[in-house]
Amino acid sequence: MEIDSFTELVPLLSNFWRTIPAAQQLKLESSLTLLKQDHQLGQLYFLGRLEAHSVAYLLAFGTPGLDVFRERKFYYSRNAVDWILLLEPTDWTEEWSRLWGEFTGNASFAFKMRSLAAGSAGVVVREQDRLWYVIHAILREAAGVPRGALRMSTERDVVLNPFFQGLTRAEMVQLANYQHFRRPERPAEENLRGRKECDLSFDVFDRLEVDVLPEGKSFTMRVDDSGRLVVWSSLHWLGLEFFHKADSNVYGFFYQGDGRKNWDLPFMVEV
Repeated sequence: MEIDSFTELVPLLSNFWRTIPAAQQLKLESSLTLLKQDHQLGQLYFLGRLEAHSVAYLLAFGTPGLDVFRERKFYYSRNAVDWILLLEPTDWTEEWSRLWGEFTGNASFAFKMRSLAAGSAGVVVREQDRLWYVIHAILREAAGVPRGALRMSTERDVVLNPFFQGLTRAEMVQLANYQHFRRPERPAEENLRGRKECDLSFDVFDRLEVDVLPEGKSFTMRVDDSGRLVVWSSLHWLGLEFFHKADSNVYGFFYQGDGRKNWDLPFMVEV
């Protein structure tokens, strides 16, 4: 949730049984506004809450320029007031998603992971570095936005589309109308294939329906009683929800979970 729209978006969390206490909401809005100013960020988003054994990590990310992904910075806080910058680990790998131990709440705690390479020594991962990786993985694999919310500029910058007016009620319930919140990783031809109408500026982004395995079954959808708000839930990163209000530019995503990936998903759905 972008901090400039924080007050407007927080009430929508109740639609997927999430809440932020009023006192903490005020702290978050104040501290994140100051963080955005002090670090000279163009956009700053509150991602959510990671439940650890002894404390909860509050998570945020932002970028200094108009490009929503360039020089992106990750932050965490334990008290909703003081924010700590997470530096990208120098030796991280996607194998870190196999770490299954519970987060402790101690940022210096070291997890031990057996290496998949034959004859290699075990890998030691600090909790602070693992926290960076989990934010990175959630944003790459699970966070989504409506089609048209992001736009690729002529300079190849990914920016928020100021003209986005939302999906219709009929469009918002179709997974094909949602895209990953990341730079395109698939060829543009693949992302454009099959669309009756397309716009090169915002249809080049990776579609959620062509997701990591199992394709098209990594998310579930529900619509509120009014029929105007849709909520999509990630089945890979349980606790990540993204939402969109029909015929408006109101959308966002929120995470509340334990920071562990659901590796059992292929056994939970019909492939």
